[in-house]
Amino acid sequence: MDRNASVSVISEIGADQNYPIHLLEMVFDSETFYLTDAPRTLSWGGNDYTGLGHFLGFSDIEETAEVQVSSVTGTLSGVDQTYISLFLSDYYIDRTVNIYKAFLNSSEAVISNPLLIFSGRISGVSIAEDTDAGTCTIAMEASSQWVDFERRPGRHSVHAEQQIWFPGDKGFEFASEIEKGILWGRSE
Repeated sequence: MDRNASVSVISEIGADQNYPIHLLEMVFDSETFYLTDAPRTLSWGGNDYTGLGHFLGFSDIEETAEVQVSSVTGTLSGVDQTYISLFLSDYYIDRTVNIYKAFLNSSEAVISNPLLIFSGRISGVSIAEDTDAGTCTIAMEASSQWVDFERRPGRHSVHAEQQIWFPGDKGFEFASEIEKGILWGRSE
């Protein structure tokens, strides 16, 4: 599938030598972060994608013809306290993550329109600190749009589930004992 790739990107893919990079967008309520695995900050689409090693990489992305939940784990350098603070203080679950594959030309500018290779939502984060090495790594897991495909929406009208959301509420305490065959709007 060509993913609507521009002619210049297609020719760059087929070139004998090319310079591939990745662009990462993380959309939070407070702001959107733009990162790249390129060695310097790049501009594309009116945004500056910060380089310098903050975006370390991501796990393999698999594609199939089937509808299935795919996920990717992106790693960020936690040396910059901005990202640690972001994940510790901001609500990050279900926030959008986009990963693009791009190519740089000889003057190190982004060629045409990068290809969107993953679009999903953040489903979890872990922060690992190695005090001996003086490093910190943030692993952010994101799942594709199909993550909720088989989930049944809504809550159940049972006492146990009501206690999760409203501890002490007795509104559904006897819900299981109610007669199942209630006829509304007509007599028996």
